Amino acid sequence: MTKSFLFVIPIFSAIPFWVTGKFFDTPQLHVFFSADIFFLLLLFLLPYGKILYKIPFVLACCIYAFISDSIDVYITMGVYVLMIFVTTATPRVRKFVLPVYSLFALLFLIADAGNFFYSTFVLTLPDVWGLAKFYWWGIFLFFLIPLSLISLQILFAQRLLWGKEHFEISHLAVLCIIASMVAANAGVNKLQRRQPIMDFATQKWFWQLCTPGIIGQNPYLQEDIKAAFPFWQKGKTVVGDCSKSTVVVLVESYGVNKSVAYTKALLSPFSNSNAQFLGLYPRDASHTQGAEWEDFDALGGTIRQTPLPQKFKENNFQTWYLHGYDEKFYERGENYGKFGFDSLLFKKDLASRGLASCHYGFDGICDTSIVNYIDSLLTDSIPKFIYWTTLDAHPPYELADGVEKSSVCRSMRFDDVDCVYFTLQQNTMKRLAKQAEKHPDYRFIIRGDHRPMGSLEQSSFVQSFYFRWVPLVILN
Repeated sequence: MTKSFLFVIPIFSAIPFWVTGKFFDTPQLHVFFSADIFFLLLLFLLPYGKILYKIPFVLACCIYAFISDSIDVYITMGVYVLMIFVTTATPRVRKFVLPVYSLFALLFLIADAGNFFYSTFVLTLPDVWGLAKFYWWGIFLFFLIPLSLISLQILFAQRLLWGKEHFEISHLAVLCIIASMVAANAGVNKLQRRQPIMDFATQKWFWQLCTPGIIGQNPYLQEDIKAAFPFWQKGKTVVGDCSKSTVVVLVESYGVNKSVAYTKALLSPFSNSNAQFLGLYPRDASHTQGAEWEDFDALGGTIRQTPLPQKFKENNFQTWYLHGYDEKFYERGENYGKFGFDSLLFKKDLASRGLASCHYGFDGICDTSIVNYIDSLLTDSIPKFIYWTTLDAHPPYELADGVEKSSVCRSMRFDDVDCVYFTLQQNTMKRLAKQAEKHPDYRFIIRGDHRPMGSLEQSSFVQSFYFRWVPLVILN
């Protein structure tokens, strides 16, 4: 029974991220068997010491790194060689094995988490920390969950590594086990790519750290959605003319649903508007601030050329940035002036002007109030560039109490999550369409930041939207 833990622990280590990846429809495949933990366990089951017997393991790492000849593999093999020597020098008693196992297990868990957040949201762990520290769940995400997962691993590993039934495996047997598992994994990968056996989380983590921006592909649209809507050519500038007064609206979680009828319903408030473009837009970013930077022409927040707001400012336009949440969130209040905004207005500033607050996914200023405030800004003759990031449609939608459901929900047979999401989006879109009609001298550009990213009740909700595609509407 104890020997079975050799395979149970790697599965237990990887399966939480596999399940989470399935829930969020992560584009990068995650496997439910951790190669890193498996190798760590095997190294601890080798006889203590006998450094010369470890040379074949070191040579295998070096040969693999030499053949691969990439920086991420060199670093990964360096970690593996370190692991070989550390486990070789660790006496096989609990007080020594426990801290060494825990430290390596924590490293592999961090790598797994880094892979998940980057492939799903294009966020590094520091980015996630910057987000999580504003919320009560940050302590769970960064402290309690890792501690719980490592503790459960240790609970399983103790019988295998330092319990009464502790056993050893010969060096030759371990070499044969590793070779067999790697060969089986390679064989399965050759036969199909849908679900490999072993997950090399550490190598994938170093790969994404060494090649930033590599997760940039857009999944293919299905033929029915391509036939139903025009789509914006990737790389083509959306705001080419900076001499026309413009309102850009970045709509929270405004995604492209895989149902043509659903996406048509999301775009329906603009069907009678003076639309220059009404279709789909390919996003590089998949989180809100990344989408803002993309719209500013400052990918990653780095200014490589003149940002879009600065171009309008140089043409003697007033430049405004509006967002109904805290200015410290993503450090917008501190940093967004550098992109060329004269005025930055956030939750506190807008509340002081009498704008109403809403308590949906996030507590902040209601989108309806900000639409009305933008209307007041457009009444004078001073040319303006206004960029507004909406808030109402931020998940989770189960927290949006008191929303008067759209009549479309019944005709489209939406469940509660889809109905709340759709209603919040429709309310904002209808008001924007009216503002564009009321102010024909202003160009309105409306597009999403990413697909909706979560539901507490319905895992299929996220998967019903395309990854990295959002609606784009250009009016007037």
